[in-house]
Amino acid sequence: MAMPRATRHIFPALAAAAVLVAAAGPLRAGFGDILRRVRDELGRVLLARDVLCRPGEEVALAASLRGGFRLEGVEGVRIQFHLQERRLAQVASGSDGDAAVGWTAPAEPGDYRIRVRVKPADQPANEDDRVPPTRLLVAVRKPDVPLAIVDLDKTLVASGFHRVLLGGGGAEPMAGSRTVLARLARTHTLVYLTHRPDFLGPTSKTWLDGHGYPLGPVLTSTLGGLIRGSGRYKSRRLTEIARTFKTLKVGIGDKVSDARAYAARGLTSVLILHVDWSEDDPEDYEDLADDLADLPETVHVVTNWSAVAEVLFEGASRPAGPMVRRLRRVASELRRRGED
Repeated sequence: MAMPRATRHIFPALAAAAVLVAAAGPLRAGFGDILRRVRDELGRVLLARDVLCRPGEEVALAASLRGGFRLEGVEGVRIQFHLQERRLAQVASGSDGDAAVGWTAPAEPGDYRIRVRVKPADQPANEDDRVPPTRLLVAVRKPDVPLAIVDLDKTLVASGFHRVLLGGGGAEPMAGSRTVLARLARTHTLVYLTHRPDFLGPTSKTWLDGHGYPLGPVLTSTLGGLIRGSGRYKSRRLTEIARTFKTLKVGIGDKVSDARAYAARGLTSVLILHVDWSEDDPEDYEDLADDLADLPETVHVVTNWSAVAEVLFEGASRPAGPMVRRLRRVASELRRRGED
């Protein structure tokens, strides 16, 4: 049976994700089957990097055309950048697939959606092989605008990104997250800072748009950044943002390392914790308790978005202590059972 066109074009990302999992250790359950299913379905994908900048700032409009199992760059294809009906630039992709052009951001703050596409004359004759356009957001903001940094996986997306790779099935939003972010967006610019690699950028933006989240730049990692770890990546990106925007106010994520990075910058740091209470190894609970106990006292530890709202809008405090004590109690109970 022929595969839907939209689904065909997420498979390069899917294959690359399988490669990463294989490089890190044995394939998780299901990835081997996924890889076999998509091996013959790989096409080309057009990526584009969102930008957060000041009014009138010189920025780079950057895109990358990649294809094949290794997502290698596709050279010599003309990439066009359009703002509404006006073409801003046309650049041929280099040997690495990259195409970039300098652009002066508008003087008026706002969200400028730039459509990025392969020049029609450079598209394959077969319609099923054509590369879909993508979106590049230039978020123009004054330097004093409050920023809220928000993660995606296990923060907005209830599951991990593998669900998104599989066409979105099962990748549902965390309950209450859209309502809280809609309220937060009234006073803050949202920046979706994710450790996902850049080849998941188009899929991530589609998921956010499709589920009604407020518009904001989606800042992704690279394969190298993925390997180096989320905490280091987030710290580096926060440093870059802080060079221009001094009012980073809020950081929300699900990893202890991210919560530390947010707190180190003085943000209101909120850790959405996911605990599998069905685990029967007391050491797992003790290890997590130790990690939480080492967090700065300013970090709020919650388990749902209702508690996030209380922290952000009602001034509630959610220190790690109660969760640390609960985890240690569960560990002690498991040890007692093991001794019986």
